[in-house]
Amino acid sequence: MTNERNGDRSHRPTTHRRLEVVKPMTNTQDDGESRTPEKIAELFAIAGRETEAIEQLTGCVAQLHEVQAAKAQLASLTPAEVRAALEFRRGGIGEAQ
Repeated sequence: MTNERNGDRSHRPTTHRRLEVVKPMTNTQDDGESRTPEKIAELFAIAGRETEAIEQLTGCVAQLHEVQAAKAQLASLTPAEVRAALEFRRGGIGEAQ
């Protein structure tokens, strides 16, 4: 029975994790460019925007969840509800012009 279990495992798809190689920071320069104070200051400025980027991403994810929830609710509408909503939107758009 143990062999059967091992045999079953070989037929299951395996999940692979993607590994990224991270180059350690060293004093060597591979690209031949010098690290000017301006370039270093720019790197600090970019790194300093991490919190802002995370906050923006969090907001985008929240908005995406809201959109997906709305789409799920729209998918459950009856044809009559869709027609009524379209008529409502047409009326609102016409009044704004």
